[in-house]
Amino acid sequence: MSKGEFLEARQLTVDIGEMEDVITVRSVEGLIQWLHLRVVNFGIDSEDLGEHISAAIELAKLADKYNIAGLEAVMAQHIKNIIIANPGSKAKSPVQSFRYGDANAHWLTFDHIVSAAVLPREHPVRRLIAAASVSGYLQSVEYKLFAEETQNCPSFGADLLREVRLTLNGTFFTRDSTAIYYNDPISGTKIISRGF
Repeated sequence: MSKGEFLEARQLTVDIGEMEDVITVRSVEGLIQWLHLRVVNFGIDSEDLGEHISAAIELAKLADKYNIAGLEAVMAQHIKNIIIANPGSKAKSPVQSFRYGDANAHWLTFDHIVSAAVLPREHPVRRLIAAASVSGYLQSVEYKLFAEETQNCPSFGADLLREVRLTLNGTFFTRDSTAIYYNDPISGTKIISRGF
């Protein structure tokens, strides 16, 4: 095959078309920003934090699809910054949150989990989504009743159990063994849990 046989090679363009939740206008715009400026601004209303998380997951999926290195950690950190800076108590619509009363997972939806679950198992964004659910899972009885989500997305259940195991590796019990202390995988703060 001689060099330049393809129309794309001569025009320096590629038609990638839209793919739901992967190749969207905002993910392509984000990718172009990243490639040229090494920063990404999604241009979304700052109040809609769930949309910021969706956009970051879309961009991570696009970068993964085309093997663009460097964006995975940046998008994971972007999502982590949103979670830390905006605890669930400030949510516009608690009904839309994925978990009950957990500040880390308050802005996450089932769509975020499904979307992140298609990323490779060790992908920083996929791991972050599971890690954001750990504290709620360990602290709340209602939180543990997420059978529907794990049945509809079994890989999320496996991811969550892995992140719980990693979190519990650093735990210790109180003297009377009625509670454990562990470091929250998102904020790093020490948390006491009595719900076991």
